[in-house]
Amino acid sequence: MGIFNLFGTKPKEEGLMLPVVTPMEDETDTKNEVDDSQKEESPENKQKVITIKWGTGMPIDVIFNFIHKDFEEEGYQDALINSDLQYRETKEAIIRNDLKMLFKRISLRYKSDIREIDVQIGNAQRVFAEKSASLLQARKDTYEEHLAEIAEMESLLDANDPKMMTMIESYRRGFLKGISAMTLKFINNE
Repeated sequence: MGIFNLFGTKPKEEGLMLPVVTPMEDETDTKNEVDDSQKEESPENKQKVITIKWGTGMPIDVIFNFIHKDFEEEGYQDALINSDLQYRETKEAIIRNDLKMLFKRISLRYKSDIREIDVQIGNAQRVFAEKSASLLQARKDTYEEHLAEIAEMESLLDANDPKMMTMIESYRRGFLKGISAMTLKFINNE
């Protein structure tokens, strides 16, 4: 009210209050929501949250996730649609090429990050920030290790090493299951 007196005007609807009526349902819903939130906050119901961090948290994890991805269901569905073995081989080549593209993309990312780190290391060394420079050098070393690991994985993929073929093997397994299901259906119908 004091602010309106300062400017010499009064609010138009100054003492006008309209009663607000809320339906009974809303009140019970609000009570339930409050009760539920109070239950969650009570010490008996609080559970300790355990967070597990696995992997590096860096781009190389994308490669590991792709390698361990299960393509079995996709292979099964593809066999139901087209049971030609040439189709399966083409799909396996696509999966392999997708992995090779991941190798290339992630390698490029690491190389770009290494170039940026080299600049930051140079800047830190110029201002005698040796601790920062050594931390950056450690990060650069990690990136270089990851690049070496990616190169090794790529050579293992080219050599058809079983460690690198899990996604293709899961696709084959699904494809064969799909063909078996179609054959069994065919046998049972006749």
